[in-house]
Amino acid sequence: MEDLLAELLGVLLETVGEALLQIVFELAVEALRQLINRQKIRNPVFSAVGLALPGAAAGLLSAWLFPHRLLAARTVLPGVSLLLAPLATGSAMHFLGNQSRRFGRYPSNPATFRRGALFAFSMALTRWWLIGWRH
Repeated sequence: MEDLLAELLGVLLETVGEALLQIVFELAVEALRQLINRQKIRNPVFSAVGLALPGAAAGLLSAWLFPHRLLAARTVLPGVSLLLAPLATGSAMHFLGNQSRRFGRYPSNPATFRRGALFAFSMALTRWWLIGWRH
C-alpha cells in the first residue's frame, strides 16, 4: 500500500513540477515575443505553430538542463504527464488570462486554456520523447 502511495505521490510531484516549469518557460517566451513583435497573430494555424514550437524548444531546454526524470521512482502510468501537465498548465493560463481581464489588461496570446495546454503538451511530449520513453 505504501508503495502505491509513493508511486502516486511521485506522479503527482512530477506532473506539478513539469507544469511549473512549463508555466515559467511560457511566460519567458511570451515576454520575449512581446518585446520582438507587438502585433497579434490572427491566423489560428500560425498561432498554434507559434506556441507549439516554443513549447518544443522549452522541452529541449528542460531536457538539456535536467537530462533525467525529475522523480527517479518508476511510475505506474508512464506518460501520464502528457495528459496531466497540459491540463494543469491550460487551467493555470486560463486563470491568468481571466485575472488580466479582471484588472483591465489585455491578456497575452497563450493566456487561454487551449493555447496554454498546447504549449504544455508540446513541451511534455518533447521531454517524454527525449527522456521518458526510455524508462
